[in-house]
Amino acid sequence: MKTFLLALMLILGGLACLEPAQARPGGGHSSSSSGFSHGSSGSGFSSYGYNDGYYTGGGAYSNNVHPLFSLLVLLVIVIVAVIKNMSPPQAITARPTLVNRIRQQSAIKDQLTALKQSDANFSSILFLDFVHSLYTKFYTYSTKPEFSYLSPFLSAELQQHFQQAGPWTVNEVVINGIKWLEINTMDSETESLSVEIDANYTLHLQGKHTRYAVDERWQFYRQKGVLSAGPDKMQTLSCPQCGAPAHFTDAGVCDHCGSVVQKGGMQWYLEKRVVMNTNALASNVLVAYAEEQGTQLATIKQAGLDGQISQFQQQHAISDWQDFWREFETGIVKAYFLAIYAAWSQRKWPSVRHLLSDRLYEANSFWQDLYAENDWYNRLDNLNIEQVELVKIETDKYYEAITLRIFAACYDYTEDAKGKLLGGSKKELRRYSEYWTMVRRAGMELNRKPYSISQCPQCGAPADNMGQTAECGYCGCKISTGQFSWVVFLITQDEVYEG
Repeated sequence: MKTFLLALMLILGGLACLEPAQARPGGGHSSSSSGFSHGSSGSGFSSYGYNDGYYTGGGAYSNNVHPLFSLLVLLVIVIVAVIKNMSPPQAITARPTLVNRIRQQSAIKDQLTALKQSDANFSSILFLDFVHSLYTKFYTYSTKPEFSYLSPFLSAELQQHFQQAGPWTVNEVVINGIKWLEINTMDSETESLSVEIDANYTLHLQGKHTRYAVDERWQFYRQKGVLSAGPDKMQTLSCPQCGAPAHFTDAGVCDHCGSVVQKGGMQWYLEKRVVMNTNALASNVLVAYAEEQGTQLATIKQAGLDGQISQFQQQHAISDWQDFWREFETGIVKAYFLAIYAAWSQRKWPSVRHLLSDRLYEANSFWQDLYAENDWYNRLDNLNIEQVELVKIETDKYYEAITLRIFAACYDYTEDAKGKLLGGSKKELRRYSEYWTMVRRAGMELNRKPYSISQCPQCGAPADNMGQTAECGYCGCKISTGQFSWVVFLITQDEVYEG
């Protein structure tokens, strides 16, 4: 009986689909494998199983329900009933309470503080950019010769991970969110960082393309005493020695400067990788809607927020915080929020390229392309911001970040080009909240002039020629780095925000 149950569970695992969630670029049809979603919309593809680099079966999307699936569902119902009668009552694990989430936030904060004491250059924003780059290339290079370029950033075991891989390719990698798990600086010789990554990508095999969602835990190491590199070497994978694009041999020799880069000697490297969950994306995820989950949860605010406000005031010589806040809330937060969601709703995503970080723009571009492919629109009509709460201010050597909780309401629905309603409602107002993190380079003087989101913050020219890389077509400056103005770095759903 146990063997049969195990076999059936494995079969059903390959057929599992995600529960649909709300639309919007911030919470999008959740493409998460485990409910941990930091914001992007879902996909219209199902997926081949693809666990630890090995193909495990599956099929391309079909509108028809396979008879085998119906049989399996019936068997599951019977087996659940049997197990229920055979097993004692099980405790149900509830969502972490606000107290536990605040306690976890406090522990991570203390661990980050300890890390920054030994490494004044460490920046959470830059490290997350580094993880994003490595994760994307780990999969897109997986069965290609370029995988050797990652040799200094992977353990010896992971460096050999795809040597037995089959004839497939992976692309369209989208990271929904990266969550801190643990930071350890207590070891005498090494330091480690553990993160949880919620992502999805498209697998191409034998002429078919399928979508797959995954929840992974990655653990990074480096030698004790190493100082973090600056933005030029952290935001893209590059040689820690010369800064050139990562082109390494299997032995870790840089093709540009000839340096041998030892693992952990100058940069973090990935030592362990565990796939926690894998799921096929629901076929109707672009047009399916579910109830909001976290709108009624209490707002999680940074411990010592008043002190962070005072420090920010001193750094920027702000005499009246309320005056600054009113201008920031109206001219930056609300202006960005309305412009970004308008661009999403109208499928004019490039028009807000200069307001978004590279990672956030790229992730949502994939979903915008899927809407365009189907000629669908996710409409957010009568969008109204009801409240904005400051929850966190964080600074490091390179960046300063302000996180806010934004409460809003709109008529959220999806329709085709002819106006046919495909999902959502044109009559029922949908209320929701999201945590938005906005960043800019540290050391910038506050702009005392009224800010216009329709202009390049550097040269003042119209922001109508930014291109995919966010370089202004008039002055050539890259705007999405936060060097000239605030950019939206992260959008986190309220039910998963932990501070």
